[in-house]
Amino acid sequence: MDRRVRFELLYERWAPSVKAYLLRRCDATAAEDLLAEVFVVCWRRLDELPADPLPWLLGVARRVLGSHRRAEGRRAGLARRLAENAAPAIVAQVSGDRQLGLALERLSESDRELLLLIAWDGLAPAQAAAALGVKPSTLRVRLLRARRRLRDALSEQADVESRCLDPTPEVL
Repeated sequence: MDRRVRFELLYERWAPSVKAYLLRRCDATAAEDLLAEVFVVCWRRLDELPADPLPWLLGVARRVLGSHRRAEGRRAGLARRLAENAAPAIVAQVSGDRQLGLALERLSESDRELLLLIAWDGLAPAQAAAALGVKPSTLRVRLLRARRRLRDALSEQADVESRCLDPTPEVL
């Protein structure tokens, strides 16, 4: 198959998934630019693509996004404001479950990234390992721990909300 045709088919099939990944992590304008960068890398390394390209593409997107964020950080403290606003954006995206959004907000960035790759991006653990650049066995341990921390955060969030909703008679 011609290189150009192969690339166009690859782009047509996987660009929406990569763009969705980027949109959950940055604004729409940056996502468009970063998507273009991901597929420039893809074009350059087209012959090296694995049989299942999505984890590889998401790994490239993750690294391109990391470079983008570091560049942003060099500009007048913008990275600090973005990092402070990144977790609350998750609460807004988890529209049907406020407790889940607040629990995700309490997790570390790495735990949140891992859980969202699997839950929102639909990757299997082995694919998520490829996207994050870690061994599958390492990812399984991290996933177990991240799920445990999410479960604990959900439990704590439920306890806080039940105390807030539970009217206690006032003592005179």
